[in-house]
Amino acid sequence: MQPETLTYQRRQPWFAAFMSFILPGFGQLYNGEWNKATWLFLGFALLVIPGIAVIALYLPASWTFPTLLLSLLTLLGLWGYSVVDAFRTARCLQAYVLKPWQRGSLYALVWLVCSGIALPFLTDFVRTHLVESFRVPSASMQPAVLAGDILFADKRYNRPGLTAVQRGDIAIFVYPNDRTLHYIKCIVGLPGDVMKVDGGEITVPAGEVFVMGDNRAASKDSRDFGTVPLQDVVGKARQIWFSYGDGAIRWERLGKVLE
Repeated sequence: MQPETLTYQRRQPWFAAFMSFILPGFGQLYNGEWNKATWLFLGFALLVIPGIAVIALYLPASWTFPTLLLSLLTLLGLWGYSVVDAFRTARCLQAYVLKPWQRGSLYALVWLVCSGIALPFLTDFVRTHLVESFRVPSASMQPAVLAGDILFADKRYNRPGLTAVQRGDIAIFVYPNDRTLHYIKCIVGLPGDVMKVDGGEITVPAGEVFVMGDNRAASKDSRDFGTVPLQDVVGKARQIWFSYGDGAIRWERLGKVLE
């Protein structure tokens, strides 16, 4: 009976740290710590994507900004722990016996699945069905929304069985003349409403809405491009989580609820 051949290969601390830097838990996988690698990656993935959705949609408005800040610090702490732990563990593994699964092909597969499939899937799901962040570039919605505001939009809005569109909602929609762009305006007319525009009247067609900016003089809206199909209304502005203008952070706007 042939004796089992063991393959020894010392772990490289800086390489382990680098692997965890590019993906939390990856360095632990390199060190043979499969369980720790799994928990670190799951903690990172759930905190950075679904965690933000929970904060944006379900916590009281006054908690949003401080909780986001706390989550960011926790995320950085988790990331830093993964890097330092991978480095220290690798440094202690002087005569390390490679496990059968520790091959370059498996590392590549894990990287592909985690970074190329799992994280993009989670991100796309949250942005499509739950919440998405938008930066406002113009002043067309002043004073409610300022240029430089970054806000959360509720993507559960305008979906069957969920939140219906109402007059006065600040909505995010696909710009009719360039479907690669999103506009933010106030819904002022629902299907069947008669709107007075430029001295005339128009009836909002079925399945469409009439939108206008609060800053009427500086707004390009339904007075210019017509009514917007309800199917193109993709979200409702919920809360400002960051704001920057005139070279400074507008602290007084952080956490402002948009109603």
